Amino acid sequence: MAESKESFQEKTEQPTGKRKSEARKKGQVSKSMEINSVLILLAGLLSLTIWGGIILNRIMDADRFLFSQIGQIQITPDVLPGYIYSGAKVMLSILVPVLIPIVIIGLVSNIMQVGFLFSLQSIQPKLDKISPMQGIKKMISRKSLVELFKNVLKVSIIGWIGYKAVASLTDDMIPLMDKSVGEIFFWISHAAEKVAYKIVFVIFILAVLDLIYQRWEHSQEMKMTKQEVKDEAKQMDGDPKIKSRIRSIQFKAALQRMMKKVPEASVVITNPTTYAIALAYDADKQGAPVVVAKGKNLIAQRIREIAAEHDIPIIENPPLARSLYKAVDVGQEIPGNFYQAVAEILAYVYRLKGEFEEYYS
Repeated sequence: MAESKESFQEKTEQPTGKRKSEARKKGQVSKSMEINSVLILLAGLLSLTIWGGIILNRIMDADRFLFSQIGQIQITPDVLPGYIYSGAKVMLSILVPVLIPIVIIGLVSNIMQVGFLFSLQSIQPKLDKISPMQGIKKMISRKSLVELFKNVLKVSIIGWIGYKAVASLTDDMIPLMDKSVGEIFFWISHAAEKVAYKIVFVIFILAVLDLIYQRWEHSQEMKMTKQEVKDEAKQMDGDPKIKSRIRSIQFKAALQRMMKKVPEASVVITNPTTYAIALAYDADKQGAPVVVAKGKNLIAQRIREIAAEHDIPIIENPPLARSLYKAVDVGQEIPGNFYQAVAEILAYVYRLKGEFEEYYS
């Protein structure tokens, strides 16, 4: 019943940090494949523009060598590995200048969009991925219809731009009748380059628009219902019983550490039974007395017991004890407004200690 109620709730809340982090671990990030495609295409075009002449010369040199040696080539098991090795070197020298920039740009474009991300969860096999019903639902979903519309629009615009670009070159085609094959080839190469750059420019604009749309769509998919936000908050807070148990353990540990400091105290100021404040003061090391332990009721009783076991003076001063308990935390120096009262108590304690030592000396 709760799940059905939650399914009808509208997703109006912005995704939490936990929701974004979990989605990123699953590979669910906003990314436009159009950006990757256009940058890879642009890298390939620039590589061909820069290295096209060198690549063409290498192809022509390979063809000349191949046709000049065509009558002498004998395919035998002994020479075949050498031919394969030589052919691979030629192919690499032709392809590497183009492939390396494409690979680098492909990686950089992904990093620019989503940062460094490696996730295998998106490619893990799942039964719903091969379910016919799920496939039909995906085919008629809003996302599929939007992708279909984008692809039809992209092909239409690119086709129209390509047609207009080629049509603008028709007047330059007539003089080619009197040109050589090499000149015709170079004219076609330059014309194709111009058309390609125009198409890439248009694709780039479409890719930017697609990136904006993909980020908007991802933000909409990541939104949460109010119930999901509440459930996540409860999950983050944890079970109240467990939290209470943790706080109890932490309190006991802190209490034990505090009690170990009581023997270091110079004096314990009491209420006399409700409050107990243990103060330590070393004139050579401290600027003011420090509260090493404090407590009320049972804790105050335990502080007095430890003080008695270690012969630490216990002085009753209810107003001062109450004020120190409320104003100063354990481990802190007392504020200036308590200096006079505490100094009088410490002086009294030191005077008693001196008289005691003189009596037994």
